Amino acid sequence: MASREPGGPRRTFSWDGYDARFLSRAGGACVPVLWPGASATTPRAPEIAGLIDDAWLRLIENTLARLPEAHAARVLRVVIDDRPTEHGIAPFDRGDPSDARDGRTLWLHHRLFTEKNHWAHGNFGSYWSYHVQRDGVTVDGSPRDHALYSPVLMHEIGHLVAYSLAKPDAVGEVTPACARTCGDRGDCARLSPEERERGCVSPYCMPFKVAVGTENWAEQYRLFFQGPGARAALEAARAGCLPLLRELGGERALDGDGDGGYRRSRWDSCGGRACKAY
Repeated sequence: MASREPGGPRRTFSWDGYDARFLSRAGGACVPVLWPGASATTPRAPEIAGLIDDAWLRLIENTLARLPEAHAARVLRVVIDDRPTEHGIAPFDRGDPSDARDGRTLWLHHRLFTEKNHWAHGNFGSYWSYHVQRDGVTVDGSPRDHALYSPVLMHEIGHLVAYSLAKPDAVGEVTPACARTCGDRGDCARLSPEERERGCVSPYCMPFKVAVGTENWAEQYRLFFQGPGARAALEAARAGCLPLLRELGGERALDGDGDGGYRRSRWDSCGGRACKAY
């Protein structure tokens, strides 16, 4: 169905002229998933509308279903319009009613649905990017009733959780204390490669443009909910956020479909080898 933006065009962005489907989640609430329709004025990825099918929407539903209801409820909207340059973004609330960066909206790139799992470059090495929990398959082209879910999407939802549940009084970008890195302390330049990595559960533990541990939190979050193999890696890393994650999420969904075999990261400090248990 075509959607009209509440309050008029450009107030919320990524709504007016977009097509929408409403996905149900636990508790009876609906989550709108939006993408550019024929009447949308956005120049972003006009071919997206011709790609999206039920299998894409099923991935979002399956991922939300694996998370605690309170976490899934943090997702107000999902927009697939290639606004992010990578797989997805989950910006914090800018506090501006005319700005859709509201701490509740996810923007996704179509490659999350069309590409297979692959190695990705991080701050301190390379890590395995889990578009879905099984290697060698894509959401695009899967049956409409598939059982795939997305750890990458869990990572992005983890950011929304941090803005609200992990530190509800925070304003702007936030790193829970348990996930802070040398970037938060401001001493990365003075440390050896091994010391800079300390506390990071994957080589992608800081954004590339801002030296803070926001990604370290999101990586811990997705490892916790990804499956038993990833959860074991998180425990092997003695991750600082495990107590908080257990408090926020309990043991939800860890005995389900699993993670298809967890791949250890390759660390620059070890010459690009998988020298750690995570």
